[in-house]
Amino acid sequence: MKNLLSRLSRFSMRRLLAVARKELIHLRRDRRMLPIVFLVPMLQLTVLGLAANLDVENVKLVVVDNDHSPLSRSIPTRLGAGDAFDIISVTDHISRAEQLMDSAQAEAAVIIPRGTARKLHRWEKAEIPIWIDGTDTNRALGAQRYLEQILADISAEAVPTVSQVQPMGLPEPRARVLYNPTFQSQWFMVPGVLAMILTVTILILSSMAIVKERENGTIEQLSVTPIRPGELICGKLAPFVLIGLIEGVLVTLVAIFGFQVPFRGSYWQLAGMSATYVASMLALGLLVSTVSQTQQQAMLSSMLVILPSFLLGGLMYPLSNMEPWARYIADFLPLRYFIVILRGLFLKGTGYSSLSHEANVMAVIGLVLLVFAVFRFRKRSA
Repeated sequence: MKNLLSRLSRFSMRRLLAVARKELIHLRRDRRMLPIVFLVPMLQLTVLGLAANLDVENVKLVVVDNDHSPLSRSIPTRLGAGDAFDIISVTDHISRAEQLMDSAQAEAAVIIPRGTARKLHRWEKAEIPIWIDGTDTNRALGAQRYLEQILADISAEAVPTVSQVQPMGLPEPRARVLYNPTFQSQWFMVPGVLAMILTVTILILSSMAIVKERENGTIEQLSVTPIRPGELICGKLAPFVLIGLIEGVLVTLVAIFGFQVPFRGSYWQLAGMSATYVASMLALGLLVSTVSQTQQQAMLSSMLVILPSFLLGGLMYPLSNMEPWARYIADFLPLRYFIVILRGLFLKGTGYSSLSHEANVMAVIGLVLLVFAVFRFRKRSA
């Protein structure tokens, strides 16, 4: 304990600020870096925010009508009324539907068997087969749910007296969608894209910090100065914390005013928890920098961290659907907690009391990574 207090007492803020000032001067002189740091993330958020759309739209649909009744003729009209389905063909030959599905000209098919309307009017069970192209799983599941709901509504309208024969007291479910009542996928995706952009930019920038000094031959000069490893690491990290916060403000403004994603939480809590995440990512990047020999190695090592974070961090797929081993790995990824924080602040308006677990875990991970990065740098500099 005394040794730790002695080390802390020798920690100099003046030397730390000197290193931070040197880093800011390098960034200011590098005219190619500033557009990459600030303009490229805005472009990425705009492109990815528009492209990352999970809504079911323009699904190419073929309808096979073997009933030829007023009810069956109304089904294509009802299915094509919205933006979900694009009716490309109405036929009475099932082979035509098979041909369109096999050639990928159609993504779904609705088969209306003969006698469907008659069965419904007689209170008999009438099955309407649905074919779905399952190549794109998310799109297929969404299209299936839409089709089943629309066909169920059409069937209920075909027998309007159904309520007269239902037993009294039968519960009638009424769903109320909270936080995202219109099911806009951009509200779900844009906060995740914001976290992804911060991750890529900050991790790659910080992973170059020590490697660049080593390649330029200045790491030996820094090693013989009075600057301690902890001061050097924290000094190099400080400017990137500022850059990360500025970038976070910019992409948040684009998300709110550009994509109309509602923000229901506290801006101060967003700033505080974002700073915690940025610090943890910078610590991870500095750790990568201490174990890499060249900037190319640092870049590749960063990608080895970024890709698993995106796949296992809950950006697009819920953690509950993953295997136990994948969830265990995700527990050690700061992105997994930051995405929960962003979606909670943006869509639900939850505060620190509800997000304290995620924020505290991020802080602990960042502290452990920072200590390990200092230890690695001290070991290599010895």
